[in-house]
Order: sequence, then C-alpha cells, then structure tokens
Amino acid sequence: MLFIMDYSDDKTGPAGHYRMHGSSPAFAFGMRMEGTGMIRSIMDIRNYMRPRCLNPFILVATFLAVYLFSGCAGGPPSEAPSPDTEEETGEIGQDLDSSGAVIFDATVAAQNSQFKTAATMLMGLLEKEPDNIEALRLLARVYAADGNASASSSTWEKVATLSPSDPDAAYEAGSALAGKEKWNEVRTRMLSTEAYGKADKRHYLLLGQASLELGYNGEAEKYLLKAGDVELAEVLLGKLYYKKGKTQLAERTFKKTLEKNSGNYIANLHLGYINYSRNRKEVALKYYRKAHRADPDDPLAILSMASLLEKIGNRKDAVKYYKRSLTLRRTPVSERRKVYISLVRLMLEGKMYNELYPVAGKGAGEFPDAGGIYFYWGEALRLQGNNKKAREMFNKAARDPAWKKHALERFHSIR
Repeated sequence: MLFIMDYSDDKTGPAGHYRMHGSSPAFAFGMRMEGTGMIRSIMDIRNYMRPRCLNPFILVATFLAVYLFSGCAGGPPSEAPSPDTEEETGEIGQDLDSSGAVIFDATVAAQNSQFKTAATMLMGLLEKEPDNIEALRLLARVYAADGNASASSSTWEKVATLSPSDPDAAYEAGSALAGKEKWNEVRTRMLSTEAYGKADKRHYLLLGQASLELGYNGEAEKYLLKAGDVELAEVLLGKLYYKKGKTQLAERTFKKTLEKNSGNYIANLHLGYINYSRNRKEVALKYYRKAHRADPDDPLAILSMASLLEKIGNRKDAVKYYKRSLTLRRTPVSERRKVYISLVRLMLEGKMYNELYPVAGKGAGEFPDAGGIYFYWGEALRLQGNNKKAREMFNKAARDPAWKKHALERFHSIR
C-alpha cells in the first residue's frame, strides 16, 4: 500500500455542521490535503476523520523498496529464471512491471498536483486491467484531489463491488449514499462492513448517523459511542439525548463538545434551547449568538435569537435579526411568512412607520394571503390618520380566516 490512513481519536476536523455531503475525502499525496465538503443534512464526517498523508519522499522510497523487493524490477542473479521458463515468466514479469510502473508514475504525477495526467495514466491501465484494485483506489483519490467528487464516488463504488470487504471503499461509497440521504443503504453497507470485521470508527460514526436518521435510537447510541471521542459523534449523541428528553445528559455532552471546539454550531444552538426551556434567557441568548457566529447563514440560530430578543423587549435588535433572516437563502418559506408578520408588528409597536410600509409591501407581495401583514399595515395607517387606506388593508386581512374577526372589528370601528 502507498498510503497510511490514520483514524486515531485526535484526528478530528473542523466542527459546526452536521449535514452530510457526498463529496470525497482529502487526497493524501505528499503534503497536499485537499478536503472536500455542508451537510449542514445532516453532516460531513470526512471533515472529522481525515487520512494522514506521508511525506512524498517517504512515499516514493517506500514504493521503490516494495517494488524492488517484490521482484518487479528483477530478482537477484540466484533467482533468475531458467532458460526453459524464461519466455513464459518474462511475459508475466513484463506485465507486472508495466502495471507497477504506471501506478508509480501516476503517484509521482499526483504528488506534483498533476491530477489529470495521473488520471489519464490510470485510466489507460484500467482499460487493459479493469479489475486492478490498486489502480482503482489510486484513481478514486486522484479524482477527489482534483475536486471531481462524483467520479471519485463512482470509482470507489467499483472498488466496493470488486472487493466488498474493502473498508475504505465501503466508507466512501457509504458517504456518497449519505450525501443522497439514502440512509437505509448506508446502514446496510456499514453493517456489512462490521460483519466482515473491517469496521472502524469511520464506519461506526456513519452507521450511528444513519441509525439516528432512521429512528433506530438505541442502535444509533450504540454506534455513536463506539465511534469514540469524535466531535461529530458527541454532537449527534447530544442531539439524540435532547430528542429523548434527557436534557441534563444532552447538556453535559454538548458542553464536552465545546471544550474541544467552542464554536460548534449544533452544541451552542442546543444549549441555547436547553437554557431557554429553563427560563435562563440571558444564558440562552449567549449560546444563540455563538451559534450564529459559527454559521451566519443558518436560519435556526438567527430566528431563535430574534425571537428571544423580542421576548426580552429588545425590539431594535429583534427587528435587525428578523430582517437579516429574510436575506438568507435557507430560511424556510413557512418561517418567512411568520417573520414578515413579526417584523411589521414590531415596527408598528416602535412607531417605525417609514420602515414598516416597504417591509409590509414586500411581505404582502410574497404572501398575499397573510392576514397578519395587512392587519398591522392597516393599524399603522389608521394611527397616522389614513382611514381610507386602513379600511382597505383591514378588508384584505379579513380574507385570512385566522385574522378575519380582528380585521372586521377594526374595519367597522373606523368612521
């Protein structure tokens, strides 16, 4: 083998997201470590468990040593073939020498970041030897290093088909399936790897996540614990405990995660939830702020923070964060509707009329059936003496069954 894959406990990567992506891992050639990678579905395990690469000179020296020792470059004189078998063995030796040389040359090219050249060499070899596992494994890593996640995944799938017990191929193929949220297939493949006796912490982590997604909570806990002291495993365990109502255990687990990485998004977000449920609003706000800093583009933290700021009477900051949430691509449509209604109400309460009208108009354009937007818009117009326009807004608000009663009361109160 040309590479040493190290999955020891201390090889955790950057934290924060629990979405799984279907991209391929870092490619270990020389000192180049190019990680590919959001679920913030759920997570990118490869960011937490990366291969450690060898120094390129060590790689080359190791390859040559193995290559020479195995006889690919010719054996010592005492082991030379007899004249009777020279033609037959010479042909076999030539084939071995050819494939080994191609793999060696491709390795050197990849070490020099010539990934397309390396891929071309390996594909040429695979046309002659389509079942060459070593060439396929190397090609998968070359594709990953070159940023071609799809080709890397499909190549690993070929390796997994040819060698079902190959732990690296099983993991990479499973990761690709996880990126497509095919959790049943992920679980089946990881259980098979365990049955072969080849599973390690990578597989347990992926299996734990799949089990959690499928609702097999007991199984998820078992395998996440087997994944060891890995940040992502701790985060998933914390989520599992929180989901089961074991808030004290969840709190301890999330705090343990923050000891390793104070900026872990999920840990901070859930500690905010836990403290809010205990009416510790200032503590909850601290954790929400940390979660928002960890992932400014995720709506959960910013909406939780805005809602809490509203509850403690900080209208100005609540408006600021509600408005910011509307700029996020990942804010769900159902939440955007609520945000517009909350924004218009807060602006009405703060007599922020100049800001209210454009926001209300934009919200009504996006959600023409949202009675709450029209109701508070009408209230602002009524308070400013524009009764005709106010009645028009209350009439529109009354079309929404949830706001009909209040809207009609306001409509008929205007003389």
